[in-house]
Amino acid sequence: MDFYAISALINAITSLTLGCFVFLRNKKNMTSVTFVLLSLAVFFWSAYYFLWQISTDYASAIFYTKLLSIGSTLIPIFYLHWVFSFLGLNDKKSNFILLFGYSITTVFIIFSFSPLFIRDVEPILSFKFWPKAGILYTAYLVISYIGLFGYGLLQLLRNYHRTSGLKHYQIQYMIIGTIIGFIGGITNFFLWYDILIPPVGNIIISLYVFILFYAMVKYRLMDFQIMARKIFIYFIISIFTYSFFYFLIWFYNSFFGGVFTFGSYAFGLIIAPLFVFTFYNANKVIKSFANKYLFTSLYNYQETINRLTKELTNYIDLNKIIKLITTTINNAMKIDGVNVFLLNTKTLPKEYQLVTINGIKKNNHTFVFKNKKLIKYLAKNKKILVADELEMFSRDSKHVEEKKTLHEFYEYMKDINATICLPLIVNKELIGMIILGLKKSKDPYTKEDLELLTVLSLQASIAIENARQYKQIKEFGKTLKEKIEEQTKDIKQNNKYLKELLDMKSDFLRVISHQLNTPLSIIRGYFSMMKDGDYKPEKALPIIEAGLYRIINTVADYCDAYKLEGEKMETKPTKVNIEEAIENTIKEKIKYIKDKNLKLSIKKPNFKIPIVWCDLEKTTRVLSNLIENAISYTDKGSIELSYGLKKDFLIINIKDTGCGISKSDKEKLFEKFSRGNRAPNIHPDGSGLGLYISKKIIEGNGGEIYYKSNGENKGTTFSFTIPIYKKTIES
Repeated sequence: MDFYAISALINAITSLTLGCFVFLRNKKNMTSVTFVLLSLAVFFWSAYYFLWQISTDYASAIFYTKLLSIGSTLIPIFYLHWVFSFLGLNDKKSNFILLFGYSITTVFIIFSFSPLFIRDVEPILSFKFWPKAGILYTAYLVISYIGLFGYGLLQLLRNYHRTSGLKHYQIQYMIIGTIIGFIGGITNFFLWYDILIPPVGNIIISLYVFILFYAMVKYRLMDFQIMARKIFIYFIISIFTYSFFYFLIWFYNSFFGGVFTFGSYAFGLIIAPLFVFTFYNANKVIKSFANKYLFTSLYNYQETINRLTKELTNYIDLNKIIKLITTTINNAMKIDGVNVFLLNTKTLPKEYQLVTINGIKKNNHTFVFKNKKLIKYLAKNKKILVADELEMFSRDSKHVEEKKTLHEFYEYMKDINATICLPLIVNKELIGMIILGLKKSKDPYTKEDLELLTVLSLQASIAIENARQYKQIKEFGKTLKEKIEEQTKDIKQNNKYLKELLDMKSDFLRVISHQLNTPLSIIRGYFSMMKDGDYKPEKALPIIEAGLYRIINTVADYCDAYKLEGEKMETKPTKVNIEEAIENTIKEKIKYIKDKNLKLSIKKPNFKIPIVWCDLEKTTRVLSNLIENAISYTDKGSIELSYGLKKDFLIINIKDTGCGISKSDKEKLFEKFSRGNRAPNIHPDGSGLGLYISKKIIEGNGGEIYYKSNGENKGTTFSFTIPIYKKTIES
């Protein structure tokens, strides 16, 4: 097998592989379909080129030569159709040229087996069978390769100078691939006319595949980034598997005299589980390597999403949420500005107002504020709009008004140097939008950029809606309180219980507005995304489940708090191994401890820990609450559990190095709904009921609970006592 046969085989494999992956990625898009047809034509030509080169007799050589001519005849027209489809050329002139191209190509194919196309095959240079051109073959070269191929390249060059951003880069690599492929292919035609130049450029035809592959990965040409990562991973795993397989064959032949001997079978029982273990770990290592070093941005973006999701749950203030979102986008993509528009429900009619501007050109935003057609389009479409693609959408739209709206929006984004529009949608309503500027590097937004921004917009929508509802409920509570105070101004002087009722009302509104409304909004948002297909069930359901448990626990705490108003907690004490109860509670919290990189230790006392007399379920609730508080209010450092004795009681201490307790917070610490001044910012999910209920439980069990803190940022130690079990207690 010579160099020319091998080069043809490489061309066939690369073209078929790329065509198949593009087809699997997007079967319905016309640009992808025409590219697949082009790849198949190159494969068809290259495959028969290979068979022709390895032919040993005249009959097969001339037969394969005529077959490969069919493939080469199809390449120019499929190439032209692909270029027209990509550029969106769909006018009368373009359609006429395509019709002419397909018609003349059909004529050439019909005559491809006649002497008018290929006269004969003869020896020339080192080739035993080289074809000689007929009359029609010359016409085919002029019309197809100079006419159709050249016209497609000309259209790319024209649009290259007219476009900018992403499409500009895509066209650039299409032009490079076209020129390299054409130069490589044209060297095949000289010997047809007895010009003694061998087809040495044939091998570089494969380069067009790799050039287009690079453009697909980096610049979203035909939407290929994620598929590229999978291809790489599967390819490396295949190499690993085959290498292991051939190593075993060598090993068996070298040490056991063959693959099918008794020793080989026996050793196979050992090597099989070892291979499974090795394959599993190799798969993990390969994926990790690909994500971190070859597809770094995808890996980093996933980390960004995870971090943002976690941080958004800690905020209910709208301004902080917007700042977090804009900062995250800026840090991840290094862009030169962000504008955020939010729906103002107080205005009639409702309109979208600019709430933050950072870097993007400040201009007249009336178009965004009042354009109802744009709002309707964004709410219906629900997808990110890229400025570079708006003109294409406008051109393809069949509705005159929509075409006009998209074109106007494109002009607006161009005027303020904006590139991306992220719609913020909750329950099919557009609650706002985020407008992004150019990247500081001037690179276009890639496929993974848009995937990250899609997820970010979903997360941002939920968080912003939660914050807005919280703000509305808070304002409603404030108004309600003012009206009640106004209406009951005289009554308050005579009714000593009214203040308590008003406080109860305020407590209730606060709990409902945050502790119940926030998880309900999250559940609603993720359920809506899961229902619409924007979020996979396996990702959404754990978040929904966590929200439900949060609601259940809040309602339980609220009910317990009011049952205990002026009452003593009813307990059912039994003999309890408190050491075991503490270990089980820590196991439940260990994940949260690791997530915050805290150290937890249990200090062993110099005495044997006694059996205690308490209600196990309720005492475990106290342990869980105190340990969870220590974790929540400690950003760095450690948590230590220790024991002590006090007459007939066992003392349990939970010490942390966290934010501590200020003097102003100490007096109201164990009161119902009481939280420290800094607590909502550090741990927004707290209800202010945990310590109140814990105190009732410990006192109902005959013990006491207390704390010690040297002030803010100096840590806290919570301690409680439990009666030591004695037979006299039980009797």
